Amino acid sequence: MVAGNDSAYPIVALDAMGGDFGPSVVVPGGVAALRERDDLRLALYGDRDAVAAEIAKAGAGDLPIDIVHCSQDIAMGESPASAVRNRPDAPIVRAMRDHKEGLVDAVASAGSTGAMVAASLMLLGRLPGASRPAIATVIPTLERPFLLLDAGANVQNTPGQLLAFARMGRVYSHVILDVPEPRVGLLNIGEEPSKGTELTVEANRLMTGKLEGFVGNVESRGLMLGTVDVVVTDGFTGNMTLKTIEGFGAFLQRAAGMIGGGSEGGAGELLKRMDYAATGGALLLGVAGSVIISHGSSSVRAVTNAVLAGRRLVSRGLTDKIAAVLGEDD
Repeated sequence: MVAGNDSAYPIVALDAMGGDFGPSVVVPGGVAALRERDDLRLALYGDRDAVAAEIAKAGAGDLPIDIVHCSQDIAMGESPASAVRNRPDAPIVRAMRDHKEGLVDAVASAGSTGAMVAASLMLLGRLPGASRPAIATVIPTLERPFLLLDAGANVQNTPGQLLAFARMGRVYSHVILDVPEPRVGLLNIGEEPSKGTELTVEANRLMTGKLEGFVGNVESRGLMLGTVDVVVTDGFTGNMTLKTIEGFGAFLQRAAGMIGGGSEGGAGELLKRMDYAATGGALLLGVAGSVIISHGSSSVRAVTNAVLAGRRLVSRGLTDKIAAVLGEDD
């Protein structure tokens, strides 16, 4: 059990068993974050012996780390809601419950995305004004990164939910990405307000009247050119968009290797920008807590950045600032 936060430093709970590689990658990633920042504590959730062995291997016995032993785990293919209900001693569930009780300040995992979303909703609950959560992912561009949401927490959304996503995304962009006046675009097949589905037409109308910084519809071909700072769409479309971008990044890596330009010059710099490990993971916005969802194949560097992202979310008070804008009258 985590002793609780008796210091001014955030405690980030990390699912040590999550992802494709488990403790052998997750623990070194968490240790690297602690060595980079001395204003941070870490709680590792998982099998005590496996976690302790990795801490010893990393020579990290003197670092501020709590081990929370968990006797269960959630497999990637399990039904998320059922797993959360039936596996109370799994790392994701234990960490989320401790977050709810204030023992830890943020939760990060490279495990099941569905279980992370389900545990967040079932144990933390939604912020007032957020009828649905949204996965917010930072995407690099030629100019500066933009925030894409929803990247997969929902299959279908309403116009009002997209407006709430836009408000949350604008706060994230300002508070975490340091964009002074974030520009928000609605992903669509054309720039005209009348283009698209009933959902996008009505969402455009709502955002035009009620959202500061809204610049209208944005087409997918303009995303990587940095035309806007926040891109809003439903979770079905957003997840396909994200995976298309990830696939193009993998294509660039292979192409650069074939032509011998993978590590130097412009090609190398572009590949660095496209590397998901640089951000560490996506944030689940709209829940009453700080939740970071990392890629299943996260590297040590990705885990490190996920933990640092958790510290940053807490230290900058993102959740409270999002709650404030969701309280605005629609």
